[in-house]
Amino acid sequence: MKVFRLAKEKPGRYRADDLSGNGAALTGGRWNPRGLPVLYTCCSASTAVLEARVHAAGLLPVANFYLVALEVPDRAVTAAYVPALPDDWNVLDHDPASTVALARQWLEEGKRLVMRVPSVVCPTDDNLILNPVHAGMTQVKVLYKQRFELDRRLFK
Repeated sequence: MKVFRLAKEKPGRYRADDLSGNGAALTGGRWNPRGLPVLYTCCSASTAVLEARVHAAGLLPVANFYLVALEVPDRAVTAAYVPALPDDWNVLDHDPASTVALARQWLEEGKRLVMRVPSVVCPTDDNLILNPVHAGMTQVKVLYKQRFELDRRLFK
């Protein structure tokens, strides 16, 4: 299955096609506790743009953005962990402890490469969270990385 990320690149510091999940480990997020790496991906490129927009705090990012397409093995997607969503999974003002705890359990069990969850910005679209330390990660391939400029109208 093809999935997408909109990622920043800073030459000499980090690459947009880095699959380590270290960026997410530094900050933590809705689907990962701080200190545990994950790779956030979207099932559509447009949802990746929306996700980048909501995390930009309303300001047009001055960054080198790239759209990165990945191929995730279909069998890993079919076998994805699909958690029962807690009532607060989509709150907007903070990362719920309930979703972070679900992700911690999934990551610590280490049984599945993929966790499938709905996007908060577009709940009809799914995001695939990848566990970069899972053995199956060696089968995840970067299909392409292309420069991507965010439309300025998204930030008016």
